[in-house]
Amino acid sequence: MLLTITSFLGFTALVLGLSYYLTRKKDASSSEGYFLAGRGLTGWVIAASLLLTNLSTEQMVGLNGQGYMFNMSGMGYEVVASITLITV
Repeated sequence: MLLTITSFLGFTALVLGLSYYLTRKKDASSSEGYFLAGRGLTGWVIAASLLLTNLSTEQMVGLNGQGYMFNMSGMGYEVVASITLITV
């Protein structure tokens, strides 16, 4: 339990420090600089953020359990969601 808490706090501190280091000189006073990162993000970064925000415990555990217990109809929702993400 102590290792879990320590690793969580260490990783959180690492992300905090790295985020601060990389963004300390960025201009966030305008809406373009704050929301659009000064138009400096590549397509890969935007696609990865869309993909990772679409993942959750519901997809990792819930839909797998539903497919095992009942049928694969619950996966149809995710297929449509992936098509929508690719379109976006």
